[in-house]
Amino acid sequence: MIDFIQVSKRFGTQEVLDKVSFRINSGEHVGVVGPNGAGKSTIFSLISDEMSADSGDITMPKNVRLGHLHQQLHAHAQDGSLLDYSCNAIPELKPMIEEIHRIEHDLLTATGAEQERMLHRLGDLQHEFEHLGGYDLKARAEAALSGLGFKESEFANPFRSFSGGWQMRAELVRTLIARPDILLLDEPSNYLDLPAVEWLQRFLRGFEGTMLLISHDRYLLETLTDRTLEICGGAVTKYSGGYTYYIREREQRHMQQEAAYRNYIEQKEHLESFISRFRAQATKAAQVQSRIKMLEKMDVVKAPVAPPNFSKLRIPPPPHCGAHIMSVKDMSFSYDGKRQILRDVNLEIGHGQKIALVGYNGMGKTTLLRVLAGALTPQTGTRQTGHKVVLGYQSQDFAETMPPDQSLLTIIRNANSAVQERDVRGLLGSFGFSGDAVNKPSGVLSGGEKIRLAFARIFINPPNFLLLDEPTTNLDINGREALEKAIKEYKGTVCFVSHDVAFVRGAADHIISIGSNGVVSYPGGYDYYLEKTAKQEAVESPKSKVQSLEPQPSNLNPQAARKARAQDREAQKVLRKMEVDMEKLHAEQRTVCEQLASGDAALDYAALNIQLSAVTKKLNALESKWLEEAERLGG
Repeated sequence: MIDFIQVSKRFGTQEVLDKVSFRINSGEHVGVVGPNGAGKSTIFSLISDEMSADSGDITMPKNVRLGHLHQQLHAHAQDGSLLDYSCNAIPELKPMIEEIHRIEHDLLTATGAEQERMLHRLGDLQHEFEHLGGYDLKARAEAALSGLGFKESEFANPFRSFSGGWQMRAELVRTLIARPDILLLDEPSNYLDLPAVEWLQRFLRGFEGTMLLISHDRYLLETLTDRTLEICGGAVTKYSGGYTYYIREREQRHMQQEAAYRNYIEQKEHLESFISRFRAQATKAAQVQSRIKMLEKMDVVKAPVAPPNFSKLRIPPPPHCGAHIMSVKDMSFSYDGKRQILRDVNLEIGHGQKIALVGYNGMGKTTLLRVLAGALTPQTGTRQTGHKVVLGYQSQDFAETMPPDQSLLTIIRNANSAVQERDVRGLLGSFGFSGDAVNKPSGVLSGGEKIRLAFARIFINPPNFLLLDEPTTNLDINGREALEKAIKEYKGTVCFVSHDVAFVRGAADHIISIGSNGVVSYPGGYDYYLEKTAKQEAVESPKSKVQSLEPQPSNLNPQAARKARAQDREAQKVLRKMEVDMEKLHAEQRTVCEQLASGDAALDYAALNIQLSAVTKKLNALESKWLEEAERLGG
């Protein structure tokens, strides 16, 4: 479906893509991976024709519908409500609706061949409208908005009133419900909390088109992709499996490439040694010339690009402390003294626990972390630390607190001026910064390097209780895996906020959930938490309400309906039966939409989407038939 043929792309002196060739087949779900800055987003921009290749060809079928989610919100007409913005996902629908209304109006006076032509055109438009998903677009938008964390009461709020992160969620809704043939998702889990990531994963699992996914979230890559495209060092390599398969094959391929490169170097050096040794001897002239030709004919083997290595991210051992780390009793917190963010919180934190704070955005995860860290003082209740407990807190904006023009050495020394320079250098060396690297400004560091520097700054005053707010921000997959490994091996206590499912699943052995039921502690990892909350929701969920089948007043030509009922009692019964059936279908449609928005992991979302489409199709057909019958009797 998508072919890259000898494509090259350069930005200044950086060769991002160097004569790359690969094919994406129809229906494949492809994970696009590689180091930050390797060219993953460039691939998307080339596919969507937002930029041109310097050389080579990119081909795909004509009239293919493309959905492209960027990492940042692109300019759109942003007037109107949140729901209006979401429903503008398919721009082709608006002119179609206008033409349908125009034809319906003109049909009132058309006759003969002109009427036939209009009816034929109307049928084509309605068929295409249905194919594009126009009839159930609003229902699908509402279900997706609910699934990604919006409240139904917010659907009518102005789009501009939402923060940038929530606007990006709405942009994701637009992209998902547009039913594209090719879906390009660039970091779709950015700005999402864990429940929204879980909903997104279930939704995308049922997507039947071609999908390319750029993500640092291993959970999404592992569960949604069946092919992997690696961009690294200007080259693109396609693997015929998902993320786990890719990791295994990449390591094996790298070993093979290293062996081939070593063999090439050995042969080259052997030939060069012979030529150098015997070049001046006339009796060896023929052999020397033969080896020169052999050397010239040798295929050059490039040194393989080593996978990123974050092994230097090791957290130093914590200082000794007691088994009891912290107690929180009857604690409540409010920023304005009115609305309580946290209410009656009771927690006990023990030594060695690795705790993840989870819950919807805005429920108070960062607030609770800052209270635990002592950065905020609660209005009521107590917070007590244990014997010799030393805190180390890293906020979300840790990068902004490191002056970009200051050297790494200066930043660490400023955190503890009593420490000797040799000890500062030793600490920086343990986090991978040695020699002249300690003198470079922090502003030139990559995301992974900034994380290592932030840990070094924390450990210049060694803690035994780490509190980390979104520590995986700006880390690529390798950096996240390294941080996860470091936290698991750390002998101290850690409490962190993260929206990375794989990171939480791998690093945490305790979960603290913050939600409508307050703050609840779970003495197990993420899967244990999901199991317990699923059972709890199954017990607490109310039984489905029985929908009334009493016909509701219709706005579809009510005068014609009343006239028909007056003229013919039998026709009145037919119309009433249609109205009852329509109300049943409306009730079924509402039920399916509620299920789609519920976030219940046990539901089959692909089947529910098919059911919603079928119900909507039946409802539209029945409404058309009702209107036709009412107009006929009214004539």
